Amino acid sequence: MKCAVIVVVDGVSHGVFWRLFKAGKLPFLEEISKESLLIDECISVFPSATVSGHASISTAAFPGEHGLVGQAWYDRAKGEYVGYDFELTMPDNWIDASTNLNDEHLVAKTGFEMAKDLGLRTFSADLVRKGADLKMSFISPGEDKGVAVASKLMFLRRFARHRGRKKSSFLKKLILKLFPLHVLQHEIAVRNTLKAVRAGYRFGVTWFMETDAASHLFGPDSFEGEEGKPFIYDSAEDAIRDADEELGKLYRELEKDFEPVMGVVTDHGQMRLKEGEKYHVDLAEEFEEFGLNAFTNIDYHEYRQRTGKEGDAVFAPSGPRMCHIYALKREEKVFEALREFESVEHVFFKKDGEIYVADEKEVLPLSEYEFGEEYPMAKERVKGLLKSERCGDFVIAARRGYEFERADHKGAHGGLYFEESVGFGLIHKPGLKEEWKERGMIMDILPAVLKLLSS
Repeated sequence: MKCAVIVVVDGVSHGVFWRLFKAGKLPFLEEISKESLLIDECISVFPSATVSGHASISTAAFPGEHGLVGQAWYDRAKGEYVGYDFELTMPDNWIDASTNLNDEHLVAKTGFEMAKDLGLRTFSADLVRKGADLKMSFISPGEDKGVAVASKLMFLRRFARHRGRKKSSFLKKLILKLFPLHVLQHEIAVRNTLKAVRAGYRFGVTWFMETDAASHLFGPDSFEGEEGKPFIYDSAEDAIRDADEELGKLYRELEKDFEPVMGVVTDHGQMRLKEGEKYHVDLAEEFEEFGLNAFTNIDYHEYRQRTGKEGDAVFAPSGPRMCHIYALKREEKVFEALREFESVEHVFFKKDGEIYVADEKEVLPLSEYEFGEEYPMAKERVKGLLKSERCGDFVIAARRGYEFERADHKGAHGGLYFEESVGFGLIHKPGLKEEWKERGMIMDILPAVLKLLSS
């Protein structure tokens, strides 16, 4: 009897993965690769961010088709900021992430619905769960309980930041280093996956999220013995090797009773950020220098109540090296400012149905613009995003080493560069002939897994 699980190993960049793989430090993946299709360069969508990437993996569609255009976007009709990050002062974002994302915002058919067409019961231990029969938590043991408590915490909205700054205390950083309780997430995801499969659910998607967290905290190319210390969880390598170990545990348990089909893929890569405050950009401050009022995270009416100002622009970052810019007023002035920002490399926008690209030198139709090899499949990915009316009036991508948030990150993603866009992909079934594919996209995983499951 077959079962199939797609495991999304979050935020592992191509170069880091293959360095560890070739060094023999990912023994489980090396073992099953001999009966797998391996995708050397598995390219993410734009933005190369978690929500968009997971939705594209689970629907085999671009963001402009499935509707999740980033970690955040602005609902023009309602004047509401939609965000999917869990922060204490933004409980409405919890509701967006746990409920609205699947019930309202995701518009494409998911793999769970496709598997149902094959007569299979399905589960999700992922943030994308539209159509899944069983919704397991990816952060705590057992089924997902929802976030009913969020409605009782709405008073915290008054403390939500409306600028692009994230404060991080020395104590918080110390706790994360000395007591990395978040490393248990991989183990919890495995346990919940096994519970679901043993209960009769034969297809599901599971999220390993701490590889991304470690890359943000310690840097995507932080390795044991170079930037990390032995026996301490303080490098991206630690998290990736832990993911390999937990994948092995999951597979060994599944193969006791089933013929497991397994897809393993990363939703996006990760880029090392440059050091120095100038590379961690608060876009509200940048716009202020041009006499423009811009805000993030909160709704328009909240911004006016707090500041007594009229907003000129809303910015909604992803990764956070990509950002939607919604020009509420003074659109030409907003565009001029974006082209002057040192942190911005490309500005994308639509005019009369055609997509244009602006950089510091020129404005050209996307079809005529020449991207270098360091931006893999850039034109296809930009087109795949800007199909959606939810996109900003302008979509910006950061220069190398910058991020659109005043934070303490050492790694980030969201843009079009190779490092932040490209990871790996693996599709396994016992007895499958080993095959290597030079390049593919994260949307290739779902159809291949369902085909093996149904054959």
